[in-house]
Amino acid sequence: MDGLAQFGLALTLIVLEVMLAALAVLCWFGASLHLDTGTPAPEVSPAPYLLAVTAIGVGAGAAAVIWGGRRAWGVAVTQGLMAVLLTGAALTTLALATHDSGRTESPAGSPTGPEASEPPGMVGCRSGDHSRECAHLGG
Repeated sequence: MDGLAQFGLALTLIVLEVMLAALAVLCWFGASLHLDTGTPAPEVSPAPYLLAVTAIGVGAGAAAVIWGGRRAWGVAVTQGLMAVLLTGAALTTLALATHDSGRTESPAGSPTGPEASEPPGMVGCRSGDHSRECAHLGG
């Protein structure tokens, strides 16, 4: 396969993979879109959509192996890069989403973590409520 044909095939496959990944992300956005402010928004798991992007990345990896076997290195390298990018981004986002969903929610305005044990003070005041540094805030 000559260089121009490899370029055309590589570009076509990249455009196809980007379109499929964008479709999966848009479906995720559409599923989580909630316009009715009177009812609570349903929880939408990102897992199926991110796994679809991962499958696209695995398909790109398979294409890289196939075209590498045919000695079409231009297509093989670009498909390998797309496989790494799509799979890595989707799995990283999935890991972050599952990590964030495991956190416990606290009531609005109450701090979590180390600042939960500190007494409340003015924002931006290092030494507490009653110092000259916070006089402009009323403290």
